[in-house]
Amino acid sequence: MKDAAYSWWRQLAPRERRLISWGGTALLAALCYAYLWQPLSAERVKSRASLPQLRADTANMAAQAEEAARLRQNARAVPSGPALQAAIQQAMNEAGLDEKNVQIILLDEHRASIIIQPAAFESWTTLITRLQSEKNIRLESCNIEALAEAGMVQVRAVMGSGEK
Repeated sequence: MKDAAYSWWRQLAPRERRLISWGGTALLAALCYAYLWQPLSAERVKSRASLPQLRADTANMAAQAEEAARLRQNARAVPSGPALQAAIQQAMNEAGLDEKNVQIILLDEHRASIIIQPAAFESWTTLITRLQSEKNIRLESCNIEALAEAGMVQVRAVMGSGEK
């Protein structure tokens, strides 16, 4: 087969060989453009168009990974028993509640009852915010009674440490 092709090539005139060579080169260039360059160019345009969305997705996934790590860390730091009582007491001190007006009773390892006699409502909301965001202690139930003095309340609440 190789010999037949070589003998056919040899019998062609130099002008015909040049024409076939140029035609083959042009055909090879057209095929390279049609099957390589043009699809790669179109794919590059699509990739550039999708790049901002991919970057936004990457940033979102990184933020979610950080949030998951923070939540995983908070889940491990769940106080129970005396540590739960101590965490509530510390948050109360930080919220500015007077220890004389507060009674904390452990109901079980993961729940505590809180009774607060006259206290400022703002101090109560500060306490709940601190317990839920910093101490991983959630409010399970609550009864708030307004007192005659403006902004003052009496609170009975049950706090849980996230486990049952």
